[in-house]
Amino acid sequence: MRRSVVVERTCNLFRASALMLALLAGFSDASGAVSGVRLDAPTFNPAAGESSLLRFKLEADAGSKILVYDPDGGLVRTLAVSAGPSGEERQVSWDGRDDSGRVVPDEAYTFVIDTLDGSVYDPATASGGEVDDIRNPTFDDSGAVGYTLPAPARVLIRLGIRNGPMYRTLVDWKPRSAGKVTEYWDGFDADQLVKLRGRDDFTALITYSTLPDATVITYGNNQETYRDYKLGRGKDRPQKPERRIGEDAKQRFRPDLLVPPAWARAPEVTMTFPDVSEPDAVPAVKQSVNVRIDVAEDDKPRLMEDQFEVLLFVDGQFFAEAERGYLPLNWKWELSQFPPGEHVLTVNVSSFKGQVGVASRKVRLEP
Repeated sequence: MRRSVVVERTCNLFRASALMLALLAGFSDASGAVSGVRLDAPTFNPAAGESSLLRFKLEADAGSKILVYDPDGGLVRTLAVSAGPSGEERQVSWDGRDDSGRVVPDEAYTFVIDTLDGSVYDPATASGGEVDDIRNPTFDDSGAVGYTLPAPARVLIRLGIRNGPMYRTLVDWKPRSAGKVTEYWDGFDADQLVKLRGRDDFTALITYSTLPDATVITYGNNQETYRDYKLGRGKDRPQKPERRIGEDAKQRFRPDLLVPPAWARAPEVTMTFPDVSEPDAVPAVKQSVNVRIDVAEDDKPRLMEDQFEVLLFVDGQFFAEAERGYLPLNWKWELSQFPPGEHVLTVNVSSFKGQVGVASRKVRLEP
């Protein structure tokens, strides 16, 4: 099945990044002194007083530190486990709070076991990062999007039309647990101008990258997003040491090789008509209209560090492309080639690291 222009480029980008990782990866520095690592549950709600229980065994009788890291490698919490007989199962409970006692935002957090005899178990060096597409999702009239994950993973869902624009990012590399997953969608594009569900040319990309072992997903924090956390109190947390990827994981891909999770969201794109007195109105134009395309200020620094391009579509058909080194983009849209009536202008701001922002506006062309 053919896909939208941006959806197809996204797939190619992920495959190229997996190859790059294979070339750069080395050997794991894990000693194998830690075994039997498992979590009692894949998710928990710290805001409701729940905890996550980690179980493991050590070959030596030394004590250990359990380090909880956010997906950007920031140290969230340090937990101590006392020494015990070698081979005996040990356990540690994490209440979903950071070292200051505050509940962490909803995300995926990974446990690293650092034993006092010098052995380190870092699951990110040997697991996770297996990437694949969901090929049989369901889209029903009730608004449910259904699919099945073989393992806990980060999920990306982009919606568009074949050979046309991407109209919406429904799920933006969010962590999901294994099994049947249901997302909800109203059937429209991000700006509520184009109904996609039910169209013959509708297409979707649902891809995932598995999470490392010993990773737990938190939920229930409605007060703080993960991105706000990383821009605020989680900004200057100590970082996890760099460790070489294990031989058995070298073919795997991680979205954070493209953009770290705190920044992986689609940039918020704005498209305005500067000469129109009512900003939210559908402008009535005769020959042309001035268009201004920009992104939100807090999205701009990361986007400007990378190469990106601006793709323009009219009524779902490719219209123009501009590789730009700056934003905002000011452009005069000539409409003489279009028939009178309403037309939808859609922009995809697409970075070379996989971020894609979308905006659509409607105009009415007068005879």
